Amino acid sequence: MRSLILLVGRLLILGWLASAPAVMAQAQPNVVISGEVSAVVRKNILQHLGLGSEHCQISERRRAVLLDGADEKIRQALQALGYYHARWHSALSSNDQCWTITIELTPGTATTLDRVQVEIDGDARNDPAFARLLETSLPKTGEQLNHDHYETLKQSLQKLAQQRGYAESRFTRQQLQISLESQRADILLGFNSGPRYHFGSVNFEQAVFDDAFLAQFLPFSAATPFHAPLLGQFQQSLINSRYFDQVVVTQLPPERGTQQIPVQVVLTPGPRYSTSLGVGVATDTGPRGSIGFRNNRANQKGHRYGADAQLSRVKSIISLEYQIPLQQPDTEFVTLKTGWEEEDTDSADSETWFVGAAHSRSLDNGWIRTLDLVYRVESFAVGDDRSSTELVVPGIGWQKTRADNPAYPFTGWRTRFSLRGAAESLGSDLSFLQLQGSGKYILPLLGGRLLGRLEGGLSLMSNFEEMPSSFRFFAGGDNSVRGYDYEELGPLNDGGDVVGGRHLLTASVEYDYPVYKNYALAVFYDVGNAFDNSSFTLKRSFGVGLRWRSPLGPIRLDLAFPDTSEQAFRIHLSMGPDL
Repeated sequence: MRSLILLVGRLLILGWLASAPAVMAQAQPNVVISGEVSAVVRKNILQHLGLGSEHCQISERRRAVLLDGADEKIRQALQALGYYHARWHSALSSNDQCWTITIELTPGTATTLDRVQVEIDGDARNDPAFARLLETSLPKTGEQLNHDHYETLKQSLQKLAQQRGYAESRFTRQQLQISLESQRADILLGFNSGPRYHFGSVNFEQAVFDDAFLAQFLPFSAATPFHAPLLGQFQQSLINSRYFDQVVVTQLPPERGTQQIPVQVVLTPGPRYSTSLGVGVATDTGPRGSIGFRNNRANQKGHRYGADAQLSRVKSIISLEYQIPLQQPDTEFVTLKTGWEEEDTDSADSETWFVGAAHSRSLDNGWIRTLDLVYRVESFAVGDDRSSTELVVPGIGWQKTRADNPAYPFTGWRTRFSLRGAAESLGSDLSFLQLQGSGKYILPLLGGRLLGRLEGGLSLMSNFEEMPSSFRFFAGGDNSVRGYDYEELGPLNDGGDVVGGRHLLTASVEYDYPVYKNYALAVFYDVGNAFDNSSFTLKRSFGVGLRWRSPLGPIRLDLAFPDTSEQAFRIHLSMGPDL
């Protein structure tokens, strides 16, 4: 028993000793500043005193040293803000717990600026970037003197000169003249930028691609005046290309003889081959699986090719594609594609063989524009009709996505538009014009998210009964009007079979709220249908859902109640990103 008591006592003593320094470290000395003092002055004095690292348990000698140096630090703090006639008295007091520095301060009248004169010589004299800097950063006459603003102005001039290739820039005059009698100050600066250098040679350290191909990523040439942000843009373009695991772009020392700044680029290529394997499940398609293969660099000019297969009981696709980068390899390319599709729903069956080409380009405003031309041979059955068509379909589309978090956005949107058609005069079996558009928007609301979705389609043609099922519009399913089966909604034939419509309009509003870790509860309301000119009946549904941000991506489970259906409710299971 005695041994046990001794052991417990030792543990308590050790615990106290271990925790005592932490407790003491949390207690810090206090600074009390009295007088009519602004928050800016108070903050600057505290920063200059620098007592944040001191604690209460220090020796008398250490406290005396701190007090002896306090007056000089207070003087520096006040003069930095233009107070050259301030008066103060500082004293130190202490008790058993800690100690305090008390400062009785009368700051007096602050020194103000009289003249502010900045003269720029050299090539920068006519550089609009320097004019904008002086317009936004130059202190104004009559303002209170602030030494930090003066130093920041000088640093800004030097930084801008470095960014814009003025490798020989220097100050010819740096004066801050202060009259203690009149309490006025003058800023007098002279800055000679010298000549502006240009980009020099670009050396690529890699053994995978042609240097001529890599040079297509450059946003500058040897005749371009140097501008450091262009190097960041160049590096980001190489990263966005997905050819490399690592990209290092380095600005080398300026060459004064040629007035050029060379650039070194070190590239670590990514893997040449990649494969993908995926499985999933959704109420629209049932279980599904996918497999893919990619050759990420088929040659030294950056060509790629790949094969993909996706199989499910409703929709299956096998495709081959070959991608050729163009003049701007990270934002513009041509894709050659061929493949086979099969779709089997309660409304329609179809089998399609296709071959085509697409030109995609990322525009400066963030939109991606795609021009394509596809030759399609489709056999289909809709209701009691069975037929086959050959179509040459040109099209154009635009899409843009913005999100604060791609995996789970609280703010973001996605918009898509496309226009496609066919003409008998161009080798197709029928003529039509079709416009499609969709948008989804996400906004934060009351700690959760408000999600809105809108989709529409419009077809112009005379003999719609000849339209292949893949070009007809249907509604219903996980991403349409929930509560109804996949593509269950649309115009009916005389036998009561859904045959699809010329037009489409669906909309949804949803709110989800996090309830536990990666789980959220949702409520939603869907409306829409596919229809012809002569019939337009909207179907509606509402319901509740569970959201799970799983390691594989968002998974959604919904219980939807339709306004009219053979089923009282329907369960929907889907997965994939929100945008």
